[in-house]
Amino acid sequence: MGRFFINCDDASILSTRAHYNDLNSKERFRHNLHKSHCLKCRDFHKKNARFQRGINKLKWVKLTIEEKDRIRQRLLQAMKK
Repeated sequence: MGRFFINCDDASILSTRAHYNDLNSKERFRHNLHKSHCLKCRDFHKKNARFQRGINKLKWVKLTIEEKDRIRQRLLQAMKK
């Protein structure tokens, strides 16, 4: 019989993986069992979900090669000062 209860470190890893739908049934059960009795991990899971939703809403900007070169040049000039 495997270990049912997990520590908070393992639960935080499972929480992050859960947001990517990367848990098997045993891990999902252990994670939900841990969240049912640990208030800190339940709060972490909620905050992590809010963070992931915020990241997913971001609009990424694609730069052209010329824009990247200009940024590189400005950074090099700023580092020389």
